[in-house]
Amino acid sequence: MFATMANTMVRGWLLVHVVSFLILFSASSATAFSLGMSSSMSMSTRMVPRPRGAAATPAQKKKVAVFGSGGYMGATAFGFLQRASSLYGTGLGGVSSPRSICATAAASAALNKVLSKNFVLSYAGEDMVRLTDMQDSNMIGQRLSGYKAVIMGTLYQLEELPVTGNSYETSPNDKTWEFYLDNKNTVETLDVDLETHLSIFKNTLDGCKQAGIEHIVILETPQTQDAKPFAELLDKSGLQFTYIHSLSELDTFQDYTYFKGVQGDLDIQSFTFAQGYTTADGYNAGDWMDALADTRREEGAGTIFREDLAALAVQCLQSLDWSTSRCLEVSCTAPLENARTVAGSRPDKEWCVNSNSLAEKLGPVQ
Repeated sequence: MFATMANTMVRGWLLVHVVSFLILFSASSATAFSLGMSSSMSMSTRMVPRPRGAAATPAQKKKVAVFGSGGYMGATAFGFLQRASSLYGTGLGGVSSPRSICATAAASAALNKVLSKNFVLSYAGEDMVRLTDMQDSNMIGQRLSGYKAVIMGTLYQLEELPVTGNSYETSPNDKTWEFYLDNKNTVETLDVDLETHLSIFKNTLDGCKQAGIEHIVILETPQTQDAKPFAELLDKSGLQFTYIHSLSELDTFQDYTYFKGVQGDLDIQSFTFAQGYTTADGYNAGDWMDALADTRREEGAGTIFREDLAALAVQCLQSLDWSTSRCLEVSCTAPLENARTVAGSRPDKEWCVNSNSLAEKLGPVQ
């Protein structure tokens, strides 16, 4: 938890600004961080805070793309986005949104397999999928044209596959890296060098910048052992982001469908970045990751369902200010109190059952 940040604050730049951690950020602040703790509000007294993200202007629907949507968590986030985009009040949606960014037709098939099972015969047609060469940032930028936000991962599960015909191949034998957000059970985990992963991550950020993406949500994947290089690239990109780091081990809810909704009582703690923090005296790109270096996974932090984390990513886009960057540290040690199921309610009126619990937890986050 963030209590362990005291151990890292004694180093370098963080020591200089330890007092400033308790000050809410402002555009004129010289501090790089501000610390905002979330509250664990009782379900019996809950009140949904006013949204500051896409849901603040629901009539202005914003398009969202998901990278690595052939992986289970990526596909689940896509499914939640698809549902949110069909409802008024979320501020998400538009023609051909959400969009799946993947490298080959294999990922498109994997995405639709999850959608048909978990989201009751939902489907992503060709207009929602773009096969993309992840080594070409210009192509990524073109695929994101007209889109406003992105959900992506840090270190993906990779699979070397032939380039799908009539997409971006230059010869019949071309191969590419298919990338899956979190995991794809039928794929053998390959020992791929970090530079390959960083190249995909950097190209994605460059493409986002080219396309004018307003906000990105990054899910730190369980495979990510060293997140500092990703943090450095984020800082250098100049993009606004929400970085989600799980203290808990990830698990998959058996026989999940969207009827089950959010199942865990998530504890969300956060720190927010002041405008212009990367230019503060003594700050080096990625320094904020040092605060998390000792908390990659905490014993006793419980288990978070992948479905809940995917729902959190979508809720962040609705609830949180897109003009601000932040890091969320998430854990879960108990099931959601009084969790509802879809029985007896109107599932067509909710993009995710119990999503209000996530909106509440994000209320105090700057």
